[in-house]
Amino acid sequence: MEEHMKQSLTAGALAVGAIASAAAASAKDVTIPKGTYLELKSASAFDSEHATRGDTFTATVIRGLWVDGQLAIPSGSTVTGTIKSVRSPRDGAKSGSVGVKFESLSAGGRTYPVDGVLVSLKADERKKILEQQGKITTGRKVDVILIGQGTEADMKVDTLVGISGADRDDLADQWAKSGLGPATVHVSPGTILTMQLAKTATLAATGGSRVDGDRNIYTSAEVVKSLQRALRSRNYYAGEPTGNLDQATRDALASFQLDQRQPATGDADEATVQALGMNTASANSNK
Repeated sequence: MEEHMKQSLTAGALAVGAIASAAAASAKDVTIPKGTYLELKSASAFDSEHATRGDTFTATVIRGLWVDGQLAIPSGSTVTGTIKSVRSPRDGAKSGSVGVKFESLSAGGRTYPVDGVLVSLKADERKKILEQQGKITTGRKVDVILIGQGTEADMKVDTLVGISGADRDDLADQWAKSGLGPATVHVSPGTILTMQLAKTATLAATGGSRVDGDRNIYTSAEVVKSLQRALRSRNYYAGEPTGNLDQATRDALASFQLDQRQPATGDADEATVQALGMNTASANSNK
């Protein structure tokens, strides 16, 4: 009986320890919301003359990303992308283009699968994206492709915004026939690309201190509710304060950011929170 009791107590202690360990591990996980933006610097050179579908390239994260005060992605982390489409004179194209997607992120010594798409933060193209998102029908998507004759290090790449079928490259095909741009696309190492997460990503939090240029975004329900109320009072948001960082809220944030001449990421970053009259210190306490 005594031995059985000891075994039961030991098993119970182990179970409690396992639960505590699991809770501690999950507490260190950071969830990065769908729609979050990351600016990258290409570490690879590629062009429409030689690239083929399925080729890979790498880029590094320019600014570290903090989520509700936890470091999720340090600056210098590596993102691996894949060429998803190429249009060039070798295939009869009059105007060249390259389509890319982002598939993995290496941060804090670990590699995670991600679903990232190319986007643009140029004000005119961001407005076009916002306009077209409201017109998308089933089976269609807003698409962004690389165009232009060449890029220089530390310069943002030339992009084209349009609409394609969900599993097609309509924008690239239309551009190829147009003859409106250069026949080739060249991306040099150091060229700045902007990635948006098409799906939520969960990463292990990374230790470290904030450095100049890092971004902190807010995702907690209480902060998002406050943002929604502030946006609604300024006629940017028409919905209820749900606390969900959904597409309508992101679009409202992006529209506000455009009017503030801020990068229109749609992220609830510190500059936006402050511009909406909220205290970032109290926002950090609502994790």
